[in-house]
Amino acid sequence: MTALFLTLPIVAAVAIWAGWRQASRRTVLPCPSELAWLVERENPLARATRSEQVVAELALRPGERAIDIGCGPGRVTIPMARAVGPGGAVIALDVQSGMLAKVAAKAAAGSLTNIRPLQTDVRHAELQAGSLDAAAMVMALGEIPDAAGIFPAVFAMLKPGGRLAIAESIFDPHYVARRRVRHMASSAGFIERRCVGNVFGFCMTFERP
Repeated sequence: MTALFLTLPIVAAVAIWAGWRQASRRTVLPCPSELAWLVERENPLARATRSEQVVAELALRPGERAIDIGCGPGRVTIPMARAVGPGGAVIALDVQSGMLAKVAAKAAAGSLTNIRPLQTDVRHAELQAGSLDAAAMVMALGEIPDAAGIFPAVFAMLKPGGRLAIAESIFDPHYVARRRVRHMASSAGFIERRCVGNVFGFCMTFERP
């Protein structure tokens, strides 16, 4: 009986994931905020997509300004905010108010005051050109309609030398392969600096020259 109770949540999670993946093949379907727990956990297999790895790849420094695009419930936003410190700032961008509410709750719980929520598509974000040092997209690219179209907008908001980290995991129903990420980023003018990961996931870092 105990084994059954332990197995049921796993079966339910797999069923939800499978249904979400099937639906995502027909249309772009972002993870609903009600299912945020599905993307909260750090995956032990896709190590390159873990929040500490993404922050390390971005090489964030105190006082810098960064953006977490498609931030979801803030799994990566919070460590980014800690990395830039009180003198820096992180924009938590998402199209769902429910996700941004979760980020705000986490920020309050961690006494972080340097996170700015922004509910919009990144292409419509009214951010000053060349105003950011770094940007992250962690398992978010495949949820964006016409994903290639966002790269010029991200390129514009970064300073020369600004870094962009894109992390993808095969466990995400919207997984985007390395080759496609490279093509979209390079077409917008980004230069690839590093790629780490394994068969389960990767994190690619680009730079605005």
